[in-house]
Amino acid sequence: MSIPLLSETDLEIYRNDLSNPEKSTDELFNRLNGLYQRFATNEQLLTDFEYISALNSLESSYTLKKEHFNKEIAELKKQFKQLDNRIVAAEQKLRHGIPEDLLVMDKIIAEQESIIEDQEKLNNAETYIVEEVRKIDIEHGKALQKLEEQERNRETPLKGKFSAFKEQIEIAEKGITLKVRSLSLLAIIGIPLIIDLFFGFAGSPTFSKSSNNIIFNHYIFIICLILIELFLADKIRNRISYVLSITYLKDSLKTLDNLLTENKRKLAKIESAHHISLAEFVKKNGDALNY
Repeated sequence: MSIPLLSETDLEIYRNDLSNPEKSTDELFNRLNGLYQRFATNEQLLTDFEYISALNSLESSYTLKKEHFNKEIAELKKQFKQLDNRIVAAEQKLRHGIPEDLLVMDKIIAEQESIIEDQEKLNNAETYIVEEVRKIDIEHGKALQKLEEQERNRETPLKGKFSAFKEQIEIAEKGITLKVRSLSLLAIIGIPLIIDLFFGFAGSPTFSKSSNNIIFNHYIFIICLILIELFLADKIRNRISYVLSITYLKDSLKTLDNLLTENKRKLAKIESAHHISLAEFVKKNGDALNY
């Protein structure tokens, strides 16, 4: 399989990373997107498990019904063959003419009547079996068609569902990135400005002093701005990014956790309904799976 399944361990590792402010939010968003991609594998496996297990159960039930009627048909053929032997025997008794013995004649007539009666019963039984087999074939065809429709109805929303998740994450990340840029700019400029104003009120040459030399007038602001850009700007951006992102990332993780729990509940339900474990299913059908 190209993308591994998502597990509770993966979510726990990510949960621990969210509690670490030093983690890059870019990395956290990328990993969140990766977790959703891996969960898509879980959902695809669930779909395959549900479809193939239902298909196998349907085919097994159909085979058992067909085997039952095949045995009845085989038994019917034996009875038809026995009836043919009785007809041949009755014809042989009349080959040399009608017997004069009335008792013998009565037995022949009774045998012929019995043959006709048994033949009618066998014909009715044959008609019944043929009709039942036809019904079974029709019902099986309808069940297969319904199963295929259900599979198609699951596949299309599944792909759209995770495309929507990916798009939501991208939109959220872009929105947070814009806010981070604005707030970081305010912080990087605002801190030197506050310091500059502070020293201005303290008597140093700043905005409070008039001068034709703007650099000399605001050298404290410029020095602080340079120092912050060199040593603190990245930390400020990362901290603001973390504060703005953490709520969304935690909420997304909670949603993903709930989705994984629901996925496992559905898997357990299928295992119970079709009497097969997921591990056994994957072992038997690994080559036919889409995930």
